[in-house]
Amino acid sequence: MTVNVETTTDTEQLRLIEGLKKKDETVLKEVMQMYKNRVFKYLHLMLRNKEKAEDITQETFVTVYFKAGSIRTANLKAWIFRIATNHAISELRKEKIKRFFSLDDPETEQPAVKPNVGQDLELEQMLALIPEKSRIPVIMKQIDNFSFEEIAEIMDKPISTIKTLVYRGLEQLRINLSPLQSGGIHE
Repeated sequence: MTVNVETTTDTEQLRLIEGLKKKDETVLKEVMQMYKNRVFKYLHLMLRNKEKAEDITQETFVTVYFKAGSIRTANLKAWIFRIATNHAISELRKEKIKRFFSLDDPETEQPAVKPNVGQDLELEQMLALIPEKSRIPVIMKQIDNFSFEEIAEIMDKPISTIKTLVYRGLEQLRINLSPLQSGGIHE
């Protein structure tokens, strides 16, 4: 039985959660079919690396399978995205530590994003302009269409904090993009 993520009823959510708790592989496949593309897209935007996003997507569903007994919410989508977010944050921390201890000369490193003014910025590049702290809730709100309440549940933060992070992230994006939109950067 294939279920649409957006039209899943509470009863259907409970059926899926109970199936996961019982380690029903058919239910796991159904849940993966429902969420894997959205989780991958979300992780790809967060991590800015396709291969890492694929790996973390797999890790997410392995964790879903093995940790299903610990589900304490009726919101399966929020629970899955919280797992994905936690895995992504761990990966970002590992990368930050690797960069810190890297033997490369930081003076010669290229910036992570060097926008090409003559062309439209890709979504990935635009999101890279937002500080990491705000990037996650901006992606969830603006791209994945999560409600502020869902984001707050996933990130385990108050709704007011999430609204502030989204506002600041979008404001930072607007500030960074305004010179590009007005053609104000000349070399």
